[in-house]
Amino acid sequence: MNTPLRKVGMAMLMMIVLLLANTTYVQVVRGDDYASDSRNSRILYEEYSRERGQIVADEAGQVLAGVEPSDNNFNFKRTYHNGPMYAPVTGYYSIMYGAGGMENAEDTFLNGSDPRLFVRRLSDMVTGRDPRGGNVRLTIQPSVQEAAYNAMTERGYTGSVVALDPKTGDVLAMVSTRRTTRTGSPRTTARPSSRRGRSSPRPAATRC
Repeated sequence: MNTPLRKVGMAMLMMIVLLLANTTYVQVVRGDDYASDSRNSRILYEEYSRERGQIVADEAGQVLAGVEPSDNNFNFKRTYHNGPMYAPVTGYYSIMYGAGGMENAEDTFLNGSDPRLFVRRLSDMVTGRDPRGGNVRLTIQPSVQEAAYNAMTERGYTGSVVALDPKTGDVLAMVSTRRTTRTGSPRTTARPSSRRGRSSPRPAATRC
């Protein structure tokens, strides 16, 4: 082999080595960072492509947060039963704001990636069934939650109420209300939104 061909071969070998090194760095070293980056739309599409688990109440298994099929780019959308009443309990799961409250605390179980759901994921893969998240059952009792919420809103109180079972410490109700304007709508704090280029209301923080 003459000298020019040897130099070309070495240059190509070095480019291949650099390409493999860069691929390894991106996929192994920085893989978790890219996967958790909020700008990574693939993760968002993947989460909304499978059925998220429900959040249900202990009393009669009432669904507080469910899912419905969607006809847009996302296969499913999150739905909430009586949102203002149960918002301090369920939290929120939003395309724009991410997850908060119980939706965030139990996110891995609700989206189906929790290690405790490994057997079911394996069964879904073998049977060809679409993957789905696990359901989370809370100790909340809707009758107590409704009584506490109505007592706060009917009197125009601003604050929070938490009802506990004195024997077990279980949370039976958790209510938070906000101050309203003269028009009767809750006060919101606006912040600039980089996605839409205008101010968007921030999810209200619970007082509980």
